[in-house]
Amino acid sequence: MNDPRHAIGFMTGTSIDGIDAAVIEARGYGTSLSAEIVDHVQEPLGELRPELLAFARGEPMAAAEITSMSRRFGQLHAQVLTRCNRAGPLTLVAAHGQTVTHAPPDSLQLLDPWPIVREAACPVVHDLRGADLAGGGAGAPITPRADAVLFRDHRVGAGTLAIVNLGGFVNVTLLPEPCDADDGLFVGVEGFDCCPCNHLLDAAAEALLGTPFDVDGGVAMTGTPDETAADRLQGSVSKLFQAGRSGGDGDEMREHAIEIARSAASSADGLATLHRAVASAVIDAIDSRCDDRGIPRPTRLVLAGGGVRNRRLVTEIEGRADASVCISDALGVPAQAREAAAMAILGLLALDGVPITDPTSTGRREPPLPAGRWCGPGFVNKA
Repeated sequence: MNDPRHAIGFMTGTSIDGIDAAVIEARGYGTSLSAEIVDHVQEPLGELRPELLAFARGEPMAAAEITSMSRRFGQLHAQVLTRCNRAGPLTLVAAHGQTVTHAPPDSLQLLDPWPIVREAACPVVHDLRGADLAGGGAGAPITPRADAVLFRDHRVGAGTLAIVNLGGFVNVTLLPEPCDADDGLFVGVEGFDCCPCNHLLDAAAEALLGTPFDVDGGVAMTGTPDETAADRLQGSVSKLFQAGRSGGDGDEMREHAIEIARSAASSADGLATLHRAVASAVIDAIDSRCDDRGIPRPTRLVLAGGGVRNRRLVTEIEGRADASVCISDALGVPAQAREAAAMAILGLLALDGVPITDPTSTGRREPPLPAGRWCGPGFVNKA
């Protein structure tokens, strides 16, 4: 009964900058589940990126265009799957799909799963947020229980861990020390959506530098932040957290952030100012959430997501955190693979009949439904 299970998870975040696939080897079932990442593949979105960006930004598209995009997106997943090193037969594939809108109770993760089914020859699960949304939840953040599995070996004696995903929009998982109960793995675990991050930084880089993003935060590293302007922007950004915002891209902050950056003495100063504002908003949100919930403030922040490559952002977080800060790679979880691996873990939990979301994280009011839409061998059209 302890033979390993192998699963592949796919993730494309709201930054819409590429697709990640992670292969995991898992042992145990349900609350005894443990998992190790054994392979990670990244692939650019190519010609699909501008189409997905346009659709996510609300540009009008004909039904035929949307259908074609969904099918080709599924085909890209299938192509990436062929590059994954599989240590054994696959138990399942879990694919998040591309979030083109998320405004609970409405949410759409675009994906035609059937090209994946044909390539994987195993059950494929997608639309992992839908069951939570139907129960009155926000469907996000969706990764806290997966984080509890991924980081289970680092929680004992560590105090509270905060897993901070620096994506287009920041989300955070709080992991207290596990209790001794049989289901103690998930007790006290919760997550929350925090604030826009790469959405704002990339938009400013495009406006000021004419590039899609500031590579590794290199230009921002040479700038000097305007403290007053950073505080003003942080106040605006933090309002999204205070309002309980679930995901999104922070569009309403974009022009304000660009205006602040442009008003600085140089592009470098403007970008440095935005980095300071975002880092301050992240730390403030974590501390506020812990204080509101009576959770001990974190002893360690574990950073993951595309933003870990941004040296200025990581430096600003380190300078503001009253805790140690590390990249998740240091704990055996590659920062770029974490979300994709989380999808695979959530797929296995759903297969085992375990709820994949917590009311404390998503606000779900009704009892959980079986998660995900399943298709493929043995699961055709399972709701």
